[in-house]
Amino acid sequence: MSENKKFRILLAEDNSINIKVAEYILRPIVSVLDVAENGEQAIEKFSNNEYDVILMDVKMPVMDGYEATQKIREMEKERGNGTPIPIIAITANNQVEEIEYCISIGMNSFVPKPFTTDDVLSVINSVLS
Repeated sequence: MSENKKFRILLAEDNSINIKVAEYILRPIVSVLDVAENGEQAIEKFSNNEYDVILMDVKMPVMDGYEATQKIREMEKERGNGTPIPIIAITANNQVEEIEYCISIGMNSFVPKPFTTDDVLSVINSVLS
C-alpha cells in the first residue's frame, strides 16, 4: 500500500476527547472517517456503508467492541461474500492476554492508545497486504 492512499475508516470510540484526537491523527490518511460511539452504532454503520478498515475501541457503552466484532463477523458469514473487513482493536490495555483475546474473537490486529498516524498506517498496511 502506498502511504499516499486515503482510507475509508470507521472509528468506533465512545470518548469525545479520544474521537477528536483520532480525527486529528487520522486526517492525513482518510478520505472518509465515520464515528460510531458504541458497538451497536458500529454495526449499523458497517451495514450501511463501505469501509477499508474498522478501528474498534474494545470498551464502549451499550455494546462493547468485542461483541460488535463478533456480530460483524457473523454478518459477514451470513452474507458469504468477499473478504472480511479488517478490524483493528484500539485499547490502552496492551497486555498479551488482551491482544490474544482480540485476535481470537476475529479482530485482525491492534493499536495501543495513544497512537500516532504512523502507528495506524503501519497496522492498516499490514492487515491490507
